[in-house]
Amino acid sequence: MKIKLVIYAFTILTISILSLSLNPEMLSIPSHLYASTHSPPPLIAKEEEVSEFFLNYVDRYTKRDIDGFLSLFSSKAIQNQKDGIEGIKKIYGDFFNKSKELRYQIEEMRIEIYQNGVEVKARYEVDQMPMKGGDKRVWRGQIRWRLVRESGVLKILSIDYQQ
Repeated sequence: MKIKLVIYAFTILTISILSLSLNPEMLSIPSHLYASTHSPPPLIAKEEEVSEFFLNYVDRYTKRDIDGFLSLFSSKAIQNQKDGIEGIKKIYGDFFNKSKELRYQIEEMRIEIYQNGVEVKARYEVDQMPMKGGDKRVWRGQIRWRLVRESGVLKILSIDYQQ
């Protein structure tokens, strides 16, 4: 009797397994039980867009175009962890007004693009010819920008530099 019961159980098990293998829908896992196969959200920008942003940054800086330059900043921008947008406007406005000629150079730029922002680290060099004569002045050091997208456009959220 035990042998018949074992054979019967084995037969039922075999038939069940075969029927599942013939009906693949029965093996599928409900979608709410497994991790989504959707791709991660896209990055905030492409490297080409970030490079173009910095071409505009350098162009507006060297032309001493204060309005164009400030348009690259978020209204929430912070410089060196202390100056808000009004402080940034005053600092660059005064500097541009005291400059007869400016040259701005970015070297060794490293761009890291994320889903919610961009971080750019580089070395900068600024050459200034003062408006009232005098010798050329040079500033150089490390700089880091954090960019975000506002109304579809990249903007500077923070800028930190050392001289």
